[in-house]
Amino acid sequence: MGQDTRRVGRRAMSASCAAMLIGATMSTSAFAQAFNYPSMQLPQVATRDYTAALGGGAGTTALFQWREGWTERRHVQLDLGVADRKGSDKMMLFVGGSAAQDVLRAKGDQPLDLLLTAGAGLAVSSGVTLIRVPVGLSIGHTFELDEGMSLTPYVHPRLSFDNCSSCGSRGRSRAEVSLNFDLGVNYQVNPHFAVRASGAFSGSDLLGTEDTFAVGLVWTPVALTARK
Repeated sequence: MGQDTRRVGRRAMSASCAAMLIGATMSTSAFAQAFNYPSMQLPQVATRDYTAALGGGAGTTALFQWREGWTERRHVQLDLGVADRKGSDKMMLFVGGSAAQDVLRAKGDQPLDLLLTAGAGLAVSSGVTLIRVPVGLSIGHTFELDEGMSLTPYVHPRLSFDNCSSCGSRGRSRAEVSLNFDLGVNYQVNPHFAVRASGAFSGSDLLGTEDTFAVGLVWTPVALTARK
């Protein structure tokens, strides 16, 4: 009778440990997926613009971006955001910075715009810290429409070094190099207002493989629009 009781106790303890491990794994996965948001980066240097976007696919993400021209062929960018993650009641905060360099502009028989991008991002939530360092190339073409409107489809592949604390087994850090890309389109309504939609596709096991999407409004100040 005593042996049966001990046997049942050991089984119950094993089941409890397994449940805790599964729960921790699910929590980490939800964190990782939420940080995979679209870059919303056109293949063109910005003079100055502000983007406010809402994203989904791995929870709900609110994103703000500020791009500021450094020279005629370069700009810098700041990302700020908060995410309400799937499967978690903990909010996630993230911040990122990047720089972009004009590589090639469409002209004559060459139809593509190319923009080189590089940056770093930090996300924190529930004792987990995620650092990403992506380098990519935004590629697209602008189709001019009537009355000053235009449409710019683009793709933005990125190679990223990712490091996540407490994402590995037994709460250890994990690191990997991943390939991710955006597919998006920008609808320029007038010289200082645009609507931008983009989907992000992750090739990272560390960050989760759920696809995400975002739709944003982009505003360029009128005074700066006149200088372009």
